[in-house]
Order: sequence, then structure tokens, then C-alpha cells
Amino acid sequence: MVVKITENFYQLTDVLTIGLFDQLLRIFEQQNKSHWACIADAGTDVLRLQHSLSVNEDLGQQISRELRPIVGLVESRVGQLYQNGPQLWYDNDGYINTIHDGDVSPNHCVNIQVYLSNGDERMGTCCYDEGAWHSVPYRANTGYMLLEPTRIPHGMRYPVTGHRISLYQGFRNTQIPSDIW
Repeated sequence: MVVKITENFYQLTDVLTIGLFDQLLRIFEQQNKSHWACIADAGTDVLRLQHSLSVNEDLGQQISRELRPIVGLVESRVGQLYQNGPQLWYDNDGYINTIHDGDVSPNHCVNIQVYLSNGDERMGTCCYDEGAWHSVPYRANTGYMLLEPTRIPHGMRYPVTGHRISLYQGFRNTQIPSDIW
């Protein structure tokens, strides 16, 4: 289900099928994350582990198929969208994705993030749009879609307690990806 919060920010619920949801959880359950990239929070030394997937592999194509109905809802407004490589994010205790509008890729125009576990609901993403702060709760198989993430401030207002796991999917409005992420 897609609920419009503002013209650019939408809350998503029951996003993924149980099959895909469970498949993504199994990836997180693997003990060896040594091949995952480590991304430091801008304000602290707490790390986010990031695992990039290919849009060409089966899992990337399955993610694309399941997000297609959601993406189709906004294409009439933003034009045809092309999938960037999906990413799995494991945010450690204390991590905070500080508020930013620095998604700097010139062709990046839509974000979708789907949370894959339950936890402190304040760990959901917030954005500042239409003169006010808006947020979605952190709950399993829910999340958000944000249009114009290069223009709209968004991120976390509260740090992770325990851990936070999610699927992140960005979309661009050009067929060829930008070299700038």
C-alpha cells in the first residue's frame, strides 16, 4: 500500500512478498559480512555495512519486479525511471544517517527504502517537505518513497538502537547511469 504524505514523500506498507522478504533476511543472517562495504556516519565513527546487488542478477530483477507497481505510480509525474543497483544496509547501534539533501547524482530522482526488521519506530526516515518535518515508522516490510532526494532534506533524526536493516533502491531518470553517485 502507498500512502501519500506530501507531494514528494510516501509511506509504503506491505511492500515485498514474503518470498523476497525472507530471501533478503537470509542474506543478513549470513555471519560473514567481510565483503560488505563499510560506510561511516558523517557525525560519528559508527559504521553502516552496505552490500550492493546488480540489477542484472536474479535478485536485482526480482526487486525491480516487486517495486514496479510503486514506481509506476510516480512515473507519470517524473518520467520513465531506471533502476540503480539495489543495496542492502545494516546500520549498527548508534548509527545515524544525518539529514542531508546531498544525493548528488544529477540524474537521481527517486529513493525507496524498505525496512526489513522491527525496532524503535523512531529509526524510520524523515524528510522536510512542504514546510514541515514528516516521518515514517521503522517497521518490517514498510518504508518510504521520496521524489527529488537531491532537493529535499531527508535522513534520520534519531540514532539506531540495536540495529537497522533495510533494502535501499534508487532510481534515475536517464537510461545511462551517472558517474557521480
